[in-house]
Amino acid sequence: MNRQTDNTMRQILRTAAFAIAVPTAASSVAAVRPEATDAPPLFPLKLAPKIGSTEEDVAEPISVRVLDAAGRCVLNARTHGKCTVGPLPAGEYVVQLQAGSFAEEHALRLGSGKRGLLRYHLGA
Repeated sequence: MNRQTDNTMRQILRTAAFAIAVPTAASSVAAVRPEATDAPPLFPLKLAPKIGSTEEDVAEPISVRVLDAAGRCVLNARTHGKCTVGPLPAGEYVVQLQAGSFAEEHALRLGSGKRGLLRYHLGA
């Protein structure tokens, strides 16, 4: 072996040793996963205009405010048309929507077995 081959082999062995010593992303996630199962499951809230709404009906930005069962604001967002907000823990919520001079309020329950889809009208 010449000097260049010797240096190349050393570099390959160092890289291999480093790769063995450093945990992979999958093993890191597996190590963290038990703690993540203690957290309550989260559910997305999907907002969509009522079927039959035209693009003009949903052109204005929508203010979305989600209140929990105790009346505390848990989410404030501004969006357009069809969107997903959250995710939120399972529970009962009041969703307040406002676009221009139109406003709506909806009671909604999120959890397993629930779609989490809210179709809004807002003057459309």
